[in-house]
Amino acid sequence: MKKIILTIFVAASFLASCSDAYEVEQPGFVSDEASVFSTPEQVSRGVKALYNVIPAEQEVQFASFYTDELGIGLGNLGQGTNDGSYNFSLISNNEYANSIWANYYNIINRANRIENRVKELLPTASQDEILKYNQSLAEIYALRAFSNLKLFSYFTPDYTNPSGLSVIKFDFLQTDNYTRFEKRATVSEIVAFIEDDIAKAKSLAGETGMENFASGYASNAMLEAILIKLYSMVQTPAAYTELENAFNRLSEIKNLGGANEFLSMFGEGDGTEGIFKYIRVVTDGTGIQSGVANAWYPTNITGQAYMEIGRSLYNELDKLDPALTGKQLHDYKTYSAQQRDSLVTATYSRLDARYGASVFDAGTTKRGSTIVAQNYLGLTPEEYREQDVLRIGKYQGLNATQRPLMNSIWVFRFSDMLLALAEKRAANGNLTGTVALGDYSNVESIIFNLRSHRNTDESLTPVDMPTNFSSPQQAYARILEERRVEFAFEGHRYLDMKRLGVKAGSPGFVRHEKDCLNVCSLEPSSYKLTMPIPRPEMVANPNMVQNTGY
Repeated sequence: MKKIILTIFVAASFLASCSDAYEVEQPGFVSDEASVFSTPEQVSRGVKALYNVIPAEQEVQFASFYTDELGIGLGNLGQGTNDGSYNFSLISNNEYANSIWANYYNIINRANRIENRVKELLPTASQDEILKYNQSLAEIYALRAFSNLKLFSYFTPDYTNPSGLSVIKFDFLQTDNYTRFEKRATVSEIVAFIEDDIAKAKSLAGETGMENFASGYASNAMLEAILIKLYSMVQTPAAYTELENAFNRLSEIKNLGGANEFLSMFGEGDGTEGIFKYIRVVTDGTGIQSGVANAWYPTNITGQAYMEIGRSLYNELDKLDPALTGKQLHDYKTYSAQQRDSLVTATYSRLDARYGASVFDAGTTKRGSTIVAQNYLGLTPEEYREQDVLRIGKYQGLNATQRPLMNSIWVFRFSDMLLALAEKRAANGNLTGTVALGDYSNVESIIFNLRSHRNTDESLTPVDMPTNFSSPQQAYARILEERRVEFAFEGHRYLDMKRLGVKAGSPGFVRHEKDCLNVCSLEPSSYKLTMPIPRPEMVANPNMVQNTGY
C-alpha cells in the first residue's frame, strides 16, 4: 500500500482527542496502544468508547435548524438566527461541518489503531481470546463503515457519479509523518471501502453472536442498514438490486411495530423496528451535551423554547388526521395567560402517532403545552409568536428530574429502510398495484403499510392515504413527504432533500411565510445541499479540493 498521510488538521484533532479511548486502566495520557490494549476486555472497552465520539446531537441540530423543520420560539434570543443557520447560510467554517468531519475521522483513526493492535495480539491468543478479538474487529469494521457512510453522505457532491470526488479514504495507520497530504477519493473508491468493511464485519459476526447485539451497538441489522442507505444514494441498477437483497435479509430480523410501540421508541423502548441508536443515559457526563433538545429548550420542556415546530412542518403533521386538521390541540379560547395555566378544555386526540410523537402536549397541565391558533394566518407577527406556540415533543428526556431533554437518538429504524425500498420501487416504475399489509411491491403499498402501523387505534388501517402515485416524480414526492413526518427532528431532512428533492420536483426547504425572516427557501439543486470541506482542512492540506460554491 502506498504511503499516505492525512491532513495536519484532522491528524492533530485525532491525536488531541484519542486519549479517552485509551485511558482504560489509569488516568493520564497514553499514546502507545501496546501499553493499553493487551487483553480482549481492554480492547472491547476501547471499541465501546468509539460510540461516544459519534456527533449525534450535532447532526440532529444541524438538520433541524438548517432545513424547514423549526420556527422561532418565544424564548429565542438569537439562537440559530445570529449564526445564519435559520437563513440557510452555510460557509466553509461551519461548526456543524467541522464537527461531523473531525468526529467521524476521529472514529476511523481510533478504529484503525485498535485494529492494528488486535492483529498484533491474535497470533498468541487462545481460542477463547480469538473469539473475543474477532467480536471487537467486527464492531470496528461496522463503525468504520458507518463513519465513512456519514462522511460520504454529507460531503460528496454527486453520489451517482462513480468517478466524482468524495471524501478521504483513510485506510492506513496514522504516523507522525506530516510531509505528505492525502487527496479526496472517488465515489466508487469510498463505496467499495464501505462494502469491504461490511463484508469483513459479516465474516466475523456469525461466530461472535453479533446478530444478538442490542440496538445501541453494531449488529447484523445495522450492517444491512448501512448497505441499504449506501445503495439508496448510489442509485445504479446494480445498487438497487443489492439494496433489495439487503432489505430482504433485514426483514428476517426487523419489521414494523404498531403505533404504541413506535411512540415508546422515543422513551426507552426499542420495538421490533429499532436497528441502531446512540444510547444516552442519565449518568452521561457533560462531555456529551445535555441533549439534542437543549438547542430548543433552555433547561426543560416547560421552559420557554428557543425554537418551535416550523409552521410548514406542523401543517404536514396536522394533515395526517383529516378529521382533526386545523383543530386546536387545546381550546384555550380567549382566556388570560394566568387562566391558561390552570384551565384546559376540549383535548383533541390525533390518530396518527407521528403527530403525537412530534407535537408536545402537556395534557391537562397547560404550561409548556402546544397552543394552536386556528386563525394564525391573520395574526400580526407578535400575536403569531404568542398565540401559535407549536412545541416539539421529541426528546423530552430520560428522566424528568435527573436529565431532562437528554434522549437516546435513533439513527436507523426499519421504517427508514422500508422507505428506501420505496425509492427503489419508484426508480423501477413500481408505483401502484396491490395494496395490502405485508406487500412491499410498490410505492403506494409501502406507504399504506407504514401508515397502517402508525394508527393509534391499532386497527392496522391507515388514518388517511395520500394520492397521486401515477408518475415517478409523484411517487418520489410522496416518499419525501412521508419521510418528513416520519423522521421529524431525527436528523434526516437535509440528506433526504439532497437525495430526493430534484427527483420529487420539490421546491426544497420552504419556511412558512409566518416563520420567514430574510431567506425563506432553499431549492434542492443548491450547492448548499452538500457540506463544505472544513476551512482548517483546506488551509492545512494543499491537495484538498473544496466542494463547489464555497
